Amino acid sequence: MDELPTWVKGHGALLGDACHPTPPYQAQGAAMASEDGAVLGTLLGMLWKEALRGVEDARSHIPTMLKMYESMRKNQTTLNVQGAHQCGTFFHLKDGPEAEARDKELQRVDWDDPNSDCPWVWANLGYYQKLVGFDPVADAIDHFHEWAKGLSTC
Repeated sequence: MDELPTWVKGHGALLGDACHPTPPYQAQGAAMASEDGAVLGTLLGMLWKEALRGVEDARSHIPTMLKMYESMRKNQTTLNVQGAHQCGTFFHLKDGPEAEARDKELQRVDWDDPNSDCPWVWANLGYYQKLVGFDPVADAIDHFHEWAKGLSTC
């Protein structure tokens, strides 16, 4: 199943496998859903704090926060979903020339090199650094502050 083209409508948003279904080959589906929730909570919580500081009609900004959540998360969830699909292929190659080529690639991997150019994400440390080394909450805070610069009370 493909990722939905949009996850947000009005004051509602989807998260996790409801909008970016993840095959089980990286064990990251629940992590992505947790990150989605953390980003939503951060953005909406920060909007609430702005409302307490006197921002007029903060509720009217909820759709904006939801769209921000979607635009922020799509790159990371797409990276994960595509990697999981590739891992499924990696794990299920039948014996033969493709599996032998994969095995040769794995033999030459420098497991200590984060710049490894292994085409298989399973053995690519740079890929995993992008996947699990990313801080979605810090990203949400940065995006919110950038957006809030345009508010009159900030």
